[in-house]
Amino acid sequence: IEGLTLPENSPVVVLEDVVTTGQSALKAVDRLRQAGYQVDRVIALVDRQQGGAELYQQQNLQFDTVFSIADLQTRWARLHG
Repeated sequence: IEGLTLPENSPVVVLEDVVTTGQSALKAVDRLRQAGYQVDRVIALVDRQQGGAELYQQQNLQFDTVFSIADLQTRWARLHG
């Protein structure tokens, strides 16, 4: 955990660059909760659609993503197709 020390029970969001299976961000959620923070959401720049979203749903975590891998593949195909 880096940065400012927040009061116990502060709401915190986990920000991830790329989500594949979701395990990395889930570890961060667990560590933040152990430190006394309230975590109920993961936000990612890219979801590779390989199980991360489903894992977060099973853990009752909200999941938002800016792009899916399908979005990026579609855009690439339009630009280079």
